[in-house]
Amino acid sequence: MRITDPKHKENTIEEFAVSHLEKNIWTIEGQAGEKIIGHTVDNYPHEACGILLCPFKNPRYISVAYPTKNVTQEDPGRRYLIDPSDFIEADRFAEQRGLDICGFYHSHPDHPPAPSEHDRSLAWEGYLYLIASVKDGIFDASRAWIYDQNQQHFNEVTVQYKNRNNQSSELSSWESTTVKGL
Repeated sequence: MRITDPKHKENTIEEFAVSHLEKNIWTIEGQAGEKIIGHTVDNYPHEACGILLCPFKNPRYISVAYPTKNVTQEDPGRRYLIDPSDFIEADRFAEQRGLDICGFYHSHPDHPPAPSEHDRSLAWEGYLYLIASVKDGIFDASRAWIYDQNQQHFNEVTVQYKNRNNQSSELSSWESTTVKGL
């Protein structure tokens, strides 16, 4: 089977996967991106959180954003905790559809989309952490990270947003987007 990458070069699936793994490039499907924006804006001024799902055969292609409840007992404007029952439900949902949990997203209300020390202390190696900044109830920007357990820090990665017209752009193009009620 052959596919075409964003630069319109025809490759086998294996060649495409290797090129994206080497460059540490992730892609997020338009509906998943819209769901993240809507969820994070709707939960402002509290942190929103959710789970990112990818196909087993394409672990860096986020096809589903699965919103979850923030059940933290700490300050919900600065902390999040995914409801364990939501995690189990998302895992079952993913398995039934040939998907896998590949990462997590959460918002930083009125703060930049960079991992906090608290985020680092709870991170699992190998998973994508997408952080959305929401300022004054308006989506501002997103950035994505992978945690490196050996070095005890996050490494930023590139996430391409694929819109409904199948056009790709870097995640930074999401900046200053106002989305209400998705």
